Amino acid sequence: MRRRILIAAAMSAMLAATSPATADTVRLTASEIETLLAGNTITGTWSGTGYRQYFDSDGTTVYTSEEGRVENGQWRVNGETNDYESWWRSTGWTPYAMVRTDADGYAWVNGDRLEPFTVQAGRQIE
Repeated sequence: MRRRILIAAAMSAMLAATSPATADTVRLTASEIETLLAGNTITGTWSGTGYRQYFDSDGTTVYTSEEGRVENGQWRVNGETNDYESWWRSTGWTPYAMVRTDADGYAWVNGDRLEPFTVQAGRQIE
């Protein structure tokens, strides 16, 4: 009996650690992600570094860090998994979930934490 309790506690801890979305967040669907990003710019932080990123409706994207580093990549939405997927030369295709937060904002799910961002209409990047 004691072993079952320990196993259940360990499994609960693992689930909590791998589930960053809380009751205050709602995962976006593929169509919501497409509508939110296509033709728009987002501004946010990723692992503490500020950035700005534009998502062209043709599937290309431009990322600029606050230090001035510029990268060109690709993006798409997976309708089966409701994931945003990005392609960068250094990583290849990588999926990310996106959520709407309790403050009517948005965030990427990056492992066990949320990376907040705001959306600006149109191309707001050079």
